Amino acid sequence: MKSSGLPTVPVLVALSALMPLGMHVVLPAIPAMAADLNASIATMQMTVTLYMVAVALAQIVYGPMSDRYGRKPPLLVGLGIFLAGSIICAIAPTSGVLLVGRIIQGAGSCVGMVLGRAMVRDVYPPERSVNIMAYVAMALMVVPGLVPMFSGLLVASIGWRLPLLLTGVGALALFWVASRLDETNHARIALPSPLAIVKDFARLLRMPAFIVPAMGVALPNGGFWAFVAAVPALLTDRYQIPVSHYGFYFVILPTCWCIGSFAGTRLMPRVGEGRLVMAGVAAVAVLALLMLAWEGALPVPALGLFVMVGLMHIAQALAVPALQVQALSADPRMIGAASGLLGFLQMAAGAAATLIVGQFYDRTAMPSAAVLASTSVLALALLLWRRRRSRIS
Repeated sequence: MKSSGLPTVPVLVALSALMPLGMHVVLPAIPAMAADLNASIATMQMTVTLYMVAVALAQIVYGPMSDRYGRKPPLLVGLGIFLAGSIICAIAPTSGVLLVGRIIQGAGSCVGMVLGRAMVRDVYPPERSVNIMAYVAMALMVVPGLVPMFSGLLVASIGWRLPLLLTGVGALALFWVASRLDETNHARIALPSPLAIVKDFARLLRMPAFIVPAMGVALPNGGFWAFVAAVPALLTDRYQIPVSHYGFYFVILPTCWCIGSFAGTRLMPRVGEGRLVMAGVAAVAVLALLMLAWEGALPVPALGLFVMVGLMHIAQALAVPALQVQALSADPRMIGAASGLLGFLQMAAGAAATLIVGQFYDRTAMPSAAVLASTSVLALALLLWRRRRSRIS
């Protein structure tokens, strides 16, 4: 088959977008799926939680495999798994089959996100990688805002199965594109034993050069994903907003992320990486605390809720690309493993935050606001600790 060369920015963005596409396409469909499959809302919310758990676990496999066999073979395998999961979900006759399909879908969806990041570091120098990571991070945040809009319209007009089937069509198209790409990993390493892989991950977790920027990404993003997963119920229960209107609120979030990403690429050369990262993470923490105080004083209106989280998106978008590059650059010999572990931490934080918000959901925004405030303040504390540690040393 004729090769089309190295992965371009649009291809990397599309590959990275597959995971949030699969995760968020079901959000507007949860009530319809529950009614059609005679299941509870709580059971159908597991379609999000189990998907995130599968994503978290699969990422720690794809990274080391790509360091040994190259980026392309695991990429094609993962896309095939996602396609199979999408078909199972679209034709699922029971809630149990649907949940199995979501686990399979999640296990395949993250391959583009993990290996897309690794391919960026394979192909581009660190300075250029920051700009490319900005576009990749934009995809991870834009898709959760846009997908519920179109999925909600499809669910309201046709049904919940079509959006899931269309994700499979998208995976098939990406499989064709990926099969024509050149291999980017030319520094293969021997595949270590499972014990050695665990030791590699443990070594990365002990490295401040990895764990601090990784958690700077994972903690706030986990809070954001928990908010996005919980807010459909909030829009229905508290604000009485129909499912077909969800998208008009969700679109605020990707718009704000795009603003932050655009501003970050312009500000980085002028302000400097370190200052921009600190300013972005600090702004997220301040805004999250303000939203928590607002919700505690009086109910935040739906638009106010999304505007506050949108402002947090702008601030987080300033910091995420540089933090991702820092984490992946901690050990040049383990770029794939670092990418997989970074993704695992993101999804583990998201799954934990989603479970916490779900357990304490009380038809108010307080659980989501509290989780966002906690994760963002902790991320800021880690970055301040690193800065103080570097000054002392």
